[in-house]
Amino acid sequence: MVKLPSGVFRPYAGVSTAILWFTKTGVGGTDQVWFYDLQAVGYSLDDKRNPLLPADKLGPTPREPLTDEDYVKNNLPDVLRRWRERDGAERERPRTAQSFCVPKAEIAASGTYDLSLNRYREVEHVQVEHDAPADIIRELREIEPEISTGLTRLEEMLR
Repeated sequence: MVKLPSGVFRPYAGVSTAILWFTKTGVGGTDQVWFYDLQAVGYSLDDKRNPLLPADKLGPTPREPLTDEDYVKNNLPDVLRRWRERDGAERERPRTAQSFCVPKAEIAASGTYDLSLNRYREVEHVQVEHDAPADIIRELREIEPEISTGLTRLEEMLR
């Protein structure tokens, strides 16, 4: 399942969209579902759909190699590469990554067969430490004379 960025079909439609692939297996089906969060397709996601890269760096198989900065603007080559690894290395990726696999049994256990990427993605929360309020007030009192002096100078310039 590939989750497309909202706006990928603009100006015709601004809805969120996903692509589902079904692979004919003959027997047994698949035991893993591969998810990819496509974030950039090489074009702006507004109504104008302007290219974000030169033509030779667009599409799933660009003619020129992409830099790390280019990949942020065009995920399509990465989707193709990771799709080919869905039965191998992709199964080991963490659920915090842009792509990952989920066991079919886990999806079936919910009873709804919900294939929403965000249902299975794990979000990493970064611990943020803030100064104590008393310390912030102390720092403000220390710089208050400097602020006052600056305001006085500014008023003098305006006269």
